[in-house]
Amino acid sequence: MREALFGGQTANGFKLGTVTTQGWFWMRVGGCRIAYRGGSMEGVDFENVLTIVEPDADEISLPSYLSHEAGEVYFYVVRCANGCGDIEQTLRAAVKVAIDNDGRPGKTRPNEIVGLRAEQGQDGKVEIVWTYNPMEQGSRPAEMRIYGDNGTGGIDYQNPVAVVKYKGRRFYRHKIEMAENGRYRFAVRAADANGNECGSKQEVTVEIRETNLEAIQIIGVSVD
Repeated sequence: MREALFGGQTANGFKLGTVTTQGWFWMRVGGCRIAYRGGSMEGVDFENVLTIVEPDADEISLPSYLSHEAGEVYFYVVRCANGCGDIEQTLRAAVKVAIDNDGRPGKTRPNEIVGLRAEQGQDGKVEIVWTYNPMEQGSRPAEMRIYGDNGTGGIDYQNPVAVVKYKGRRFYRHKIEMAENGRYRFAVRAADANGNECGSKQEVTVEIRETNLEAIQIIGVSVD
């Protein structure tokens, strides 16, 4: 409505191609994709269009005037619009960009896992449970890597004891069979397709002990 009020003669109007139509519809029959930016997911400025590309574009080049300060975090959201200018109202295409101290984009990583716990099951195996929330993630996980200490007290983060395929936002459960009784430590990290891990330092400890107790024998019965 603002573009229409000013006859399309606004900064967004020039970017969206609505100038020649007095702001009432877009000069893109097939629609387009629009990029926005903010300092947080809640603070994305959907009133300010950064740039637009064709609806089938594989990548978006940001304007050269945009600055990225060292040590800052930025959130970008891309939304699709049809030929009439109707824009989707979702956050499905969102990406988090962290700038390191050198002013360069840092490695994008998945979020840290949440609610890690471990317990001994009825079959004597260790059951590890956790969940993953993809909201505001830097990159989409491809797998969940489980690391353990093999009873030594120090977790080996180079060689995972198990790998679980990422299946979206949900609770994950995985059982690990232990050869001996003892005290064990575990950690779970989400990793993307490029092998970048979330770097979580959350660990959990579980003690494995014999579950098959000897049956109680009745020696005798007496009545007072």
